[in-house]
Amino acid sequence: MRKFILLCVLYNKKCDESETIESFCSSDYYLPKNNKVEVELHVWDNSTDNVVFEYNKKYCDNNDIHHHFNGNNEFLSVVYNKFLHEYNSDFILIFDDDSNVSNEYLNGVTRAAEEVEFHVGIPKIVSQLGSIYSPAKFGLVKGKHINDISCGFHSGLVAISSGMVVNCKKVISEKISFDEKLNLYGIDTDFFLCLARKGIPLYVFDVNISHDLSVFNIESKKVKRKRFLNLIKSNVHIAKKRSNFHLLLFLLYIPLVFIKNIKLFTTNS
Repeated sequence: MRKFILLCVLYNKKCDESETIESFCSSDYYLPKNNKVEVELHVWDNSTDNVVFEYNKKYCDNNDIHHHFNGNNEFLSVVYNKFLHEYNSDFILIFDDDSNVSNEYLNGVTRAAEEVEFHVGIPKIVSQLGSIYSPAKFGLVKGKHINDISCGFHSGLVAISSGMVVNCKKVISEKISFDEKLNLYGIDTDFFLCLARKGIPLYVFDVNISHDLSVFNIESKKVKRKRFLNLIKSNVHIAKKRSNFHLLLFLLYIPLVFIKNIKLFTTNS
């Protein structure tokens, strides 16, 4: 029996407010409902709010969920590497806290794990209107959306990490890990570019995950500004790793990005 760990990272959010946790706990793969495969739910809790942290710890204890915390608001890249290298699992399923972990997704992933030898697998992540958010092509300085993609192996793609499945033994054997200099943005992009440099294709599952990224639109300007600056810093780091040519192109591209987002810097709100 192959072992799957579903990893969900929380930050100041209660477990029962997470769609990822609630949907998985309603699936056929939670606890003993499905004995064909073993899927464990692990929560890495980065919560700085002590009330939320204590609530989550109790919630996990009462619902047979593995709760992890090391006293820090840990970088996502560090968390992913811990689970890649330190936990006894065949596959890691990486999720944010607001995804729908459906039976369709879990059936598709576990079936593919039995039938296909892949290093990393990804679902198609689509908007409510059916547009594909992920996977995508990565150009000279930014990603390029694609209209459609078939199930199977594809080279040169990048993707959103939520829903990604990592075959631990295969990835470790290639000496690939998540770049711990990246703490929020760019972790997934850098990881997929690393796979591409080694000539390792991604496997696209025959599964769609609906995801609404518009949640970021309701954040305060201060939070958006912080995210934007982190994104720029991360992309500079990634471009530098690709080549001096890519770094130069992105440095030339930065002023255009700032002009497009100038409203983030016009007030202190």
